[in-house]
Amino acid sequence: MAVKVWRWQALTAVILFFLGIVLSVQFKAQQALSGALEYQSTESLVAMWRDLNTKKELLQKELGELRAKEATLAEQASQGKSAKENLRQELTRLRALAGLAPVRGPGITITLGGNSPLLALDLVDLVNELWVSGAEAVAVNGQRITALSALGEAKAGEEYYLTLNGKRLFYPIVIQAIGDPDTLEKGLTFPGGLIDNFNTLYAIYPEIRKEKELALPAAAPINWRYARPVAEAANRD
Repeated sequence: MAVKVWRWQALTAVILFFLGIVLSVQFKAQQALSGALEYQSTESLVAMWRDLNTKKELLQKELGELRAKEATLAEQASQGKSAKENLRQELTRLRALAGLAPVRGPGITITLGGNSPLLALDLVDLVNELWVSGAEAVAVNGQRITALSALGEAKAGEEYYLTLNGKRLFYPIVIQAIGDPDTLEKGLTFPGGLIDNFNTLYAIYPEIRKEKELALPAAAPINWRYARPVAEAANRD
């Protein structure tokens, strides 16, 4: 008899447990249902709509501000990239003008044979005439001419020879100049000009050849011993 009572109590407990679960689920379903929009009052729905509309406007404003910031950053990045590229191009141009970078372009080649009684001053005049005629870069025997180049003469025994930056220049002396070939040639060969004087006064007959493409090397790096930039000098003082 006691066993039957225990079984009945256990069965009742199981039934009550599942009944509690069903009631709990039903209660939650009713709460969710009551929270649905169709079961809300008109006032509640209007309040919810206004709240959502306000949030939407705030989000749209924030989105507009973010897009404006994005456009500003993109413009700044573009300007920074453009400025950096301009600086790089200007540095390249200045290095080329200073002779510190190799250059290519059309121009002329002037060749002087070993029978030319050429003096250092003649060579200086020739290089200067090229500059005056519009040369953008000049090299003598493969050495780039810069503001610091030194053309001179030296003596070995009874022999005089030409030098460039202290090094002997061997014949044939080849001068290359980049610029407009026609203008450079005319600047040297017009009647009464430098080449005309070379021919008639000194029997020097340079060979001039127009070139579609010349390649001039960079000058050797400059090692400053005494000079320094003005800004740096001011800071040190």
